Amino acid sequence: MSTRAIVAVVFACAAAACFSDGGLHTTGAATTSTSTSTSTSTTGSATDEPTGSDPTTTSSTSTTGDPDPVCGDGRLDPGEQCDDGNDDDADVCRNDCQAASCGDGVVQRGVEECDDGPDNHPSEPTACRPDCHEPACGDGALYVGPLGDPVLATGDPSAQQSDDVPRAIGVDAQGTFSVAWRINALLDRLDVQTVAPDGALVGDPLDLADPPVQALRDPVIAVAPGGDLALAWEVNSNNDDIIVRGVVAGVAEPGFNAIVGKNPIQQSPAIALDDAGRLTLAYVSGVLPDLSQVFVRRIDNFDPDSPPEFAVSDHLVGVPGPPTVATWPDGAFVVAWGDPTGPIVYRRFTVDGAPGPTITSDLATGGIAVAGSANPWSGLTVTPDLRVVLGGVGEDGRVALQTFDIADVPGAIVPVADVPRMHAPFVDLGSDAWGNLAVAWAECGDVDVPVQPDCSALASDLRLRWFRADLTPHTAVTDVYATAMGAPPAIGLAVASSGLTGVTYVTGEGVVVRVAGLQCPAP
Repeated sequence: MSTRAIVAVVFACAAAACFSDGGLHTTGAATTSTSTSTSTSTTGSATDEPTGSDPTTTSSTSTTGDPDPVCGDGRLDPGEQCDDGNDDDADVCRNDCQAASCGDGVVQRGVEECDDGPDNHPSEPTACRPDCHEPACGDGALYVGPLGDPVLATGDPSAQQSDDVPRAIGVDAQGTFSVAWRINALLDRLDVQTVAPDGALVGDPLDLADPPVQALRDPVIAVAPGGDLALAWEVNSNNDDIIVRGVVAGVAEPGFNAIVGKNPIQQSPAIALDDAGRLTLAYVSGVLPDLSQVFVRRIDNFDPDSPPEFAVSDHLVGVPGPPTVATWPDGAFVVAWGDPTGPIVYRRFTVDGAPGPTITSDLATGGIAVAGSANPWSGLTVTPDLRVVLGGVGEDGRVALQTFDIADVPGAIVPVADVPRMHAPFVDLGSDAWGNLAVAWAECGDVDVPVQPDCSALASDLRLRWFRADLTPHTAVTDVYATAMGAPPAIGLAVASSGLTGVTYVTGEGVVVRVAGLQCPAP
């Protein structure tokens, strides 16, 4: 209790002539006591004569009442939540006679590690957390560090990654990355390289093309939390088949293989793996000259007898942009693609594949990289609170995010890039276990120069930025790679449940991987 409060109690007791009972007052009405005494005093024997004065009579009356209510007197008074009668502000009862609670700005001894009061924050790096614990990895905030130096996964000049669909990198729950690329040779290779959480290469690349073919295109990879991985790629044969392969964690051979679909044109495969081992594949197919569709196939635990693919969209005019797939741990999933009319659209699906309505966003894909070669794609991820997050280009020409809640109600457009660019053909998204986001994208050209049809004759850049779960920027834009002239390479992104982040892309030297590790606060 403060000195001011103690003085107030002493003064109140002095004024009311109260007595100490150790601070353990009882509640109830004040007590009034009245005392009257009469005494006669005679000096001498019984025969003595009176002194000539009347007998002395003495009367006294006193009234004793409780003091006025004071915080700290040990008695629970109106307006007080508690009163323990002591001046210890770090116990269960504060010095203002209010019960201690997280967020009151006072650290409760043995219960709270910190308490910044109204400044408690779920993700500010140095703030006390809303549960009154010091910042620490695993508390829901984002503790990713700066992007590490480039590591050359292969120096083969014929290495290529997909410029038609995301993504060329995946990560498991332990933070181990897998990076995929194609080696253009007489018989193409499909190499996968393991990368440790610190960005170091683990072993040599493993060729997972089966069977070997002369024209393997646009490989993509997905990694399950337990380490199982899946690959999908196009085969340039008469039917443009799509091949899917599953690899159980730690086992390279044998692996599941399936040829998907028998339509005339199949392209732009995208895949995802959920916690239960369900593989979700989406791709674009040209069924008729005047009909294009987005197809989905679900493959349970790499079972070749899983149900066949089914169409989720029909397009009578134009070809949809490459699809992107994201899945929740329970197996529900989302597929997004670029509608031929311009906007990015998506559909939710339940675990058993039942579709929701097609939802149209306020974003679009961002132009093309090289005419006739690359198909631009949009970004997609999902968060634990069942939001859908799309990445694309807003009306102002900047790369941006838009979220949709569980009822598919759209949120505001959140800019990602600092300035608009002429084209932003590749956008990739990832989310950690708490809904914090990473956004990687390619962009080229300036908006204040004559528009060019593609990025071939323009300076281009690859960039990266992190956002907290509430969509506030966690960092400024990070420069990943730049070219003085020419189309940007496609960029792939993977975010572990912890927030650990990896990107991959191809330069003139080969396939590059960069990892941003965690920077956990000191205990």
